[in-house]
Amino acid sequence: MKLNISVFFQSPINIWIFRHVSPRVSRRYLQAIGFLYYLVNRKEKRRITRNVRDLLEGRAEGELRESTRNTFRGIFSHYFEKMCSAFMETGTIERYVHRRVRIEGGHLLDRALEKGKGCILVTAHWGGVELIPWVLTVARWPASIILACKTARLAKAFRRHESAVGATELIIGEHGGSILARALQALKANRVLMTQCDEVETWHKRRSSTIRLFGRSLYLDNTIEVIAKRTGAAVVGAFLERKPDGRYVLHVEDVSVERVPASAARECLGLWEKYVTAAPEQWYQWKHWDEMKAPLTVVEPMRLPEAVPMPSREYVPAAAASLVPLSPLPEAAAAAVA
Repeated sequence: MKLNISVFFQSPINIWIFRHVSPRVSRRYLQAIGFLYYLVNRKEKRRITRNVRDLLEGRAEGELRESTRNTFRGIFSHYFEKMCSAFMETGTIERYVHRRVRIEGGHLLDRALEKGKGCILVTAHWGGVELIPWVLTVARWPASIILACKTARLAKAFRRHESAVGATELIIGEHGGSILARALQALKANRVLMTQCDEVETWHKRRSSTIRLFGRSLYLDNTIEVIAKRTGAAVVGAFLERKPDGRYVLHVEDVSVERVPASAARECLGLWEKYVTAAPEQWYQWKHWDEMKAPLTVVEPMRLPEAVPMPSREYVPAAAASLVPLSPLPEAAAAAVA
């Protein structure tokens, strides 16, 4: 398996250290080894730095440098939250979430489930996304979570939590069967289906389907639109914002609970743009930014048909000779004019 930062953090020794020290110490430890990882993987670090500057093009140099530094800190915070979510004891992580997370707009989930057709909760790789399944669990919303696990250890840890919690269902690709079929079943059972709109590795990319975001032309994946129309499920956006004091706020925004949007998929991507623009350091899909951009269409120059003769620019003396001078006005007409 190719070593990436996720696999690196989930090594057995790091998991052992994480389970046997306090969260404060484990957070600092992950930051330290994270800087070590990028010290070795300079190419990946340069790619992230370049993409941060590309997306934030036009901002002052000082702001770009600060955003870049904070972006790497945000990446380390993300993996701290992932490790908490997977490798803490079930009761410990539930208490952690209960004390630190506040929900805004939770009534939208209740209203969506009242319709009996399930609710599609769309989020992104932004903020404390790894803790959202636990927020749903603690708040007692029946949830089905679509997950992609880089390691077998991570999948095993999540399955252990799933059996302990009971109310939350995990949809992991390695379980077998169609992820789409299981997602449809979850909505049919009137559950909250959590998915991510910026999972570019699963996008269906077509040059004919794009959207304008961040001042760029990006590919538009319509999977959310297809599922919503097929099931009649309402759609909400949900983004878990990190606060400086170590707390979180889950912002739940209406997409199609109390309104009818022209396109649920475009609305969700618009919310993604909103939150990334407000706090770019809380997004961590920077490695894949180039993969999201649709190539510009080359416009061929217009050519005139060969059958149409082009006007000559050369001087033709015969044309001047063919001009007929005007005859002078008759004397009577000249007198009338005078």
